Order: sequence, then structure tokens, then C-alpha cells
Amino acid sequence: MYPSKRQITLADIPLGEPLPFSIYDVEGRVLLRKGVVVSMIEQVESLILRKAVMGTTTPPAAPSAAQRAGAPMRAAPEASPVYEQVGSLILNLKHSYATALKTPDQIDLPSRIMQFAARLQALCTTDTDSTLAAPHLDYVNPYLIVHQVMGAVLTELIARRQGLGEEQRLIFVCAALTRGIGLAAVQGEIEQCDGPLPEALKKAVHAHPLQSGAILRRAGVTDDCWLDSVEHYHERLDGSGYPQRIAGQSIGLGARMLAIADTYSAMTKPRPYRGKAWVTQTALRDIYLQKDAGLDGELIQNMIREIGIFPPGSIVRLKSGELAVIKQRTHKAADAVAYTVYDQRGMPLLEPMRRETSNPAYEIVGMVPFTDCRAAAVTIKRLWLK
Repeated sequence: MYPSKRQITLADIPLGEPLPFSIYDVEGRVLLRKGVVVSMIEQVESLILRKAVMGTTTPPAAPSAAQRAGAPMRAAPEASPVYEQVGSLILNLKHSYATALKTPDQIDLPSRIMQFAARLQALCTTDTDSTLAAPHLDYVNPYLIVHQVMGAVLTELIARRQGLGEEQRLIFVCAALTRGIGLAAVQGEIEQCDGPLPEALKKAVHAHPLQSGAILRRAGVTDDCWLDSVEHYHERLDGSGYPQRIAGQSIGLGARMLAIADTYSAMTKPRPYRGKAWVTQTALRDIYLQKDAGLDGELIQNMIREIGIFPPGSIVRLKSGELAVIKQRTHKAADAVAYTVYDQRGMPLLEPMRRETSNPAYEIVGMVPFTDCRAAAVTIKRLWLK
């Protein structure tokens, strides 16, 4: 007889990652064991239709004939590339947001966000370049969700460079993953605006930090650093921010880190009402010009030291006329690891070709927004899946 467990929801299943629990049918039969990887949302929806329940333990499996005969155990499958794992995390955050807003009683949001934050920290340690590139190049999932993940990656890197411990950083990453949840209800309307936002949406945007804090409190978040960071990341050192127009040292460290991460992420992602995105170098320059006026100069420098002048996923134009993508962070153009994805005629390549940017024929002469290179999206993605 198995203990009764609650029914699963979309937000409970981490797509592309090993299940943290086993799943049973209503009669207690095991449907999926802990550790199995679910990769398709249709599988989750099927389990929900069956009214499947979650549990933390499973009955021991009977040994297979091969095990009884002493045959060697099959090796566990290798983990998927970090780039793909970040993509799965983005999907999971999307489903968690939806559940938290529509059926909040069906999700332990603080616990789920803590899991995502810890996973993101681990991915940043395993492969920082892939973890940065994945949200930077994601133009498939909703802007709001990708924006949260990009900001969380940058927050982790800034905080790490600042010398904060893992547990301290974890709370700030949680804050970054949830800073925009107060906008989720109106995000669809915002994305449909082809020009300046109407007054009602402007008010919603200015109110969303406090709205996010209210949603998180109702969900059970009690950590003061988490809540303070979410509610004040749009404040500015000179008092020009919102929603409370506080200034200087009244703005906590978490809010100051999130402000920089959020600004960079927003600049490098296009939206109809804001026009074309900045290329990464322009975004970094404009952020640096705000140092010690609106944004914390020391923290800006920490971010630049971490992501480089040419962050992974940046698209560059070479002297040869080719367009190439940067695979690894670098501060010097001549040291860049670049792979051509468009030839001199402007034709996308099926396979990226490495170019040595220290070679005068292939030196970097400019930058190009990713939106101009969408035809090569599949080719670009392959760089991080090898």
C-alpha cells in the first residue's frame, strides 16, 4: 500500500531533466520512476489526464533477467548539453509561471524557484559560455520568460565576481527568476504594441515590481533579500527609478545587481514597442555610461569582466565579409573563437566554420543583431550541441 500523494501539475515535471520523484496512477501503480527524463509536454498532459500523483519514493523494482544472470549494468545516459538543459529550464519556468498565476494552490512556487536557481548556478559552473548563449539566442519562447532566465544567469555571474557565497547568490538568482512575474498577466498586451505603450500599460509596467512582490508573498516567499530585490530592481541610484524613487544606499545589493542584469538583457532582446535590439557591445557601452549615476559602477565592471566584450552568442562581421558567431567569452577581438554561419555572399552555411580572428583576413570589423541572422538559427545552435 502506497501513501497518498497529490496530483501532479504542469509545473511539477522538469522537462528534459531527471524526475525528482516517482509518479503513480490512482491505484498506486508506478507509471514513471524517479530519475526518468520526460522531454515532451504532451507526456505531462497525458499524465495529468490520468490524474497521476507524485511521490518521493517507489517500491523496489524486481531484478531483470539480465541482472539475475549477473549481466553488467548498462551505463547511465550522459547528461544532455548544457545549452539544452538551459532550454529545458526555460520551459519549466514558463509552466511554473502559468501554474502560479492560474492555480497557485497546485504549486509550491518558492521551492520550485529554488530548484531552478540551484540548477542554473550549477550550469553556470559547468559551462558558463553555453549557459549565457542559450537565453541570448532564444527567440522561440516568450520574451518575459527568457528575459528572467538571462537576468538570472547574469545575476549569478555578477554575484560570483562580487565574492558572494553560493547560498547568498542563490537567493538573488531566485529574485532574478521571479522579478517580472507581476507583468505576466499583461505581457501579451505589451508584446502586441507596435509603438509607445498606452497609459494603462505604462502604469502596469511601473507598478509591476510591487505586484511581483505581492504575488511572491502570497505564494509563501518570506526571504527579505528576495522580496527587496524584486521590488526595487527598477530603482536607480540617482532616484530616477520606480516604483518608489528611492536612491543611493537605500537600494539593496540584490536590487542593484538585478538592475544591471535586467537592463543588459532588455537591451539585447528586441520588442515591437522598443524597436530593434542593441548589439552586445552597444548595450555594454550604454550601460557603462550609466555607472555611478543610475547603476552601480563596480557591479557593471563585474558583469563585463564575466561576460566579456564579445559574449557567447554575439554575431560579428568579419573582414572577409562573412558573418560569424562568438562561441566563448572574450575581451579581445583577436582572441575570439568565431564560427562563420554566413558566407561572403550572405548565404547561410549548413555547418559553421571556425575562423581565427587573429588572422587579418578574418578580423572582426563590426557586430550584427541576431534578428538579422535567424535563417542560420539551427546552424548557430549546433555550436553548443556538439
